[in-house]
Amino acid sequence: MSFTLRQIRYFVAVAENGKVSAAAAAVGISPSSVTTAVQELEDLLGVALFERHRRGLSLTYQGNRFLQHSRNILAAVSAASYALNQKETDLAGPLSVGVTITVAGYFLAPLLARFRRSFPNINVNITEYSRDDLERKLISGEIDIALILTSNIADRDAIAHETLVRSNRRLWVTPEHPLLAQEQVTLKDISVLPYIQLQIDDAQVSHLNFWHNAGLSPRTVFRTESVEAMRSLVATGAGVTILSDMVYRPWSLEGDRIELVTLADEIPSMDVGLAWPRNIPLNDNAQALLEYCRMEYLSGRRSFRSEAWSWE
Repeated sequence: MSFTLRQIRYFVAVAENGKVSAAAAAVGISPSSVTTAVQELEDLLGVALFERHRRGLSLTYQGNRFLQHSRNILAAVSAASYALNQKETDLAGPLSVGVTITVAGYFLAPLLARFRRSFPNINVNITEYSRDDLERKLISGEIDIALILTSNIADRDAIAHETLVRSNRRLWVTPEHPLLAQEQVTLKDISVLPYIQLQIDDAQVSHLNFWHNAGLSPRTVFRTESVEAMRSLVATGAGVTILSDMVYRPWSLEGDRIELVTLADEIPSMDVGLAWPRNIPLNDNAQALLEYCRMEYLSGRRSFRSEAWSWE
C-alpha cells in the first residue's frame, strides 16, 4: 500500500471543510482533483471512507478511524518541518498556560503533546479556570498565555487574541427526528421543541445571544454542565440542542446515535485560540507557543466539521 501526503491532505480537507468545493478552495486546486485523490485513496485502502446518501455524504466507520490517523500524519509532518526550521528549539524554563474547560476537554491534549515534542525543555504548566478568572489572571500577569474560546472574550481592550480554529454550531437530534426529513431547518422550527442547554464556558450566554438576534427563545427543559449528559439526553430523545462540531461525537456513552442538522439561520461559530495581555510583552516561551500554533493551524486553516457533508 502506498498513498501520498497529497491524498491524505485532500481527504482531511474534505472532512474538515464539509464539501469538496470548499476543500478545493482551502488547498488551492480544482474540485475534480480533490475528488480523484479521495477516490484513489479509497481504492488503495480497499475501504469506503465516505458513504453517499440522499442527504449528501458522511464518513463511514473506517473513514472516521482513518481521519484521526490522517490528522496525526499531517501533524507529525508539520512538527518535523517546524523543528528543522526553528532556531530556538533550545528554549527552556517554565511556561504557564491557562485554559477553560471546553478547551481542556476537546482541544488541548493533542496540541500540547506536539508542542512538547518540538520544545522538550519548556516546562508547560497548565491550569484550568473559568473564563472571567482566566481574563483577570492574564491581565495581572499571573499566567503567560491562555488557550480560550476567543469568541467569548469580554475585555478585548486589555486582552489580545488570535483565533486558531472556528467550530460551526449545528443542531443535535436523534436519527428518527422529523427535522431530518425537512429540506431546511430554522431556529423557529426548533423553538417549539424541548431544548437542552449546556452551561459551561458561557454557553448559555452565547446561545441566548443568537436566539435573541433571531427574535426567538428556546423552550429549555433542562440545563447541564455535562457534555456527556447532554449527549445522552439528546440521543434518547429528551430534547434537542445546538452545539459546536468540536464537542460533537456521533454516539452517547450508552451507544445511542446522534445526528447533525445544519441550520438555515446564521449561527456564530465557537472560536478557539490564544489570548495574552496587551500591556505585558510575551516571554520567549509564550512567543514560541504562539508561533507554533500559527504554524499548526493558520498555515492551512483548520475547522471542526462532523458527519453531515455534501459531495459537490
